[in-house]
Amino acid sequence: MANRQTTSKSGPLFGDRVGVQKTGGGTFDPAEENVYFLASGVGRLAIAEPVYDHLLIAVNELNSESELQHISDWCDRGKKLFIDSGIYHLTQEHAKAHRCSMDHALGLAPDEIDGFSDLLERYVEIYRRLGDRCWGFIELDQGGRENKIKTRAMLEQIGLKPIPVYHPFNDGWDYFDYLAERYDRICFGNVVQADRETRKRLVATAWERHRKYPHLWIHLLGLTPNEWLNALPINSGDSSSWLSCVRWSGGYREKANGKSVGDLPRNYMYQYGAEADSPRGNNKAVAMSAYGSFMQLRNWRNHIQALKDVGCEVYPAVY
Repeated sequence: MANRQTTSKSGPLFGDRVGVQKTGGGTFDPAEENVYFLASGVGRLAIAEPVYDHLLIAVNELNSESELQHISDWCDRGKKLFIDSGIYHLTQEHAKAHRCSMDHALGLAPDEIDGFSDLLERYVEIYRRLGDRCWGFIELDQGGRENKIKTRAMLEQIGLKPIPVYHPFNDGWDYFDYLAERYDRICFGNVVQADRETRKRLVATAWERHRKYPHLWIHLLGLTPNEWLNALPINSGDSSSWLSCVRWSGGYREKANGKSVGDLPRNYMYQYGAEADSPRGNNKAVAMSAYGSFMQLRNWRNHIQALKDVGCEVYPAVY
């Protein structure tokens, strides 16, 4: 599967293209369509891992040798592990400490933000240890487009191949073209903090611009599969919202075709204060959320396959 080239009536979608650089990650399969990554720390992903294959964890969550060994074991078991750079956490911490906005913190040059050099060192260490055993590594997207280009060039010079991050609110659409012409994958940001209507516009715009670059894999940072992605099936996304039922009081919410259909009865909610592994414990709620995410992923893929079965051109055709 790893070397298979996906095609449409218009030609190759995610295959080789002259001049396009392959980003790192030995378990990335360009023929695997519609992927959703569960994002969290080692503890909760360890509960999800027995039933779910696509897992995202940030560098800032990997602080010990035992945690690194844990995720290395997941790679051995065939899990698709996506490593986030940890820049989102870094900018959050800087914004809190200096009482500034996240946008301001994210726009600072790497040498102006607290802890960047330590994060960079840890990022390089993890990349060199796990390398092609992972699905991919998100670049250290700190400081705007020019700083991102410089940091990425430095990492590429020492043999790393991170996936570039595009921020539509800050980078300009010409930078999307710059990345799409040079790389096989990009991450598309500014989604997680946007309101619902802005998210729709961002996803629709990403899909429309994708048509010009049918070789390109687009990963949406911070978006859970929903009903929009049946019409705009961007290649992959990630979020931590699969854990909503243990974060908020509403309990577990079931979905069909990506759309919420209602909350399960209150006896499906975990009981605050109960033993974590008891029938009403937190760990059981996390496990149920992982099962639910697995079924939602299957539901999304089946919907897209059904469209293809009746002759719909699902993936973007080249202009």
